[in-house]
Amino acid sequence: MNSGLTVAPVRRSDGGFTLVEVIVVLSVILLLTGIAVPMLSSYMEDGRRARAETEARMLGAAVMSFYKDTGVYPTRDSSGTNDRLYVLLSGSTVPTSNPWTSGHRWSTWGRSATRGDILDNHLLRNTPAGQASAAYPTTDRLRWRGPYIAGSAPLDPWGRPYIINVISGYRTHVTNYKRVFVLSAGPNGRFDTSDAATATTDIAGDDIGLLMAERP
Repeated sequence: MNSGLTVAPVRRSDGGFTLVEVIVVLSVILLLTGIAVPMLSSYMEDGRRARAETEARMLGAAVMSFYKDTGVYPTRDSSGTNDRLYVLLSGSTVPTSNPWTSGHRWSTWGRSATRGDILDNHLLRNTPAGQASAAYPTTDRLRWRGPYIAGSAPLDPWGRPYIINVISGYRTHVTNYKRVFVLSAGPNGRFDTSDAATATTDIAGDDIGLLMAERP
């Protein structure tokens, strides 16, 4: 029996988006990206700073263990003479050019053939300036008991060396070279801490590290 009613056919959507919808979606994505990218960058930078602080503490502890065992800071040169080095650098080799974004005496000293060396030669291997003949004593009460680090001393999270101003461990001066630091130049790659290292010198700017020792 025909009731006389007709049913309108159901139209299927083609599943496409209008231009307005596409613009709205893209606007939302761009907005979220603008919020997320700075937050992600901030979190990553915080992670790098935290890693630098941890590694600085590790290197500082290793140097102080060396000092406790040998009675001297790692300042021996290629001839086997103590208290000759000014700065030690982390990393497997001494940089041939300045790895920091500005000049500093720590950079100059660290890359000097007579005033700088890598930490590995003192803490990982007993070969000051790469010379086994210049080794620290390995007998008697005060002796080298290393290695003091597990593997090569790392570069900081920005790919630059940590420095240790070992000159302050022995240099006699009325006002300068009183504090021994282990430091990273931080995100900007520029040392803001004074190389004079007086009794009141603190870690400055965005430098990251710690005070290891202080002389009277």
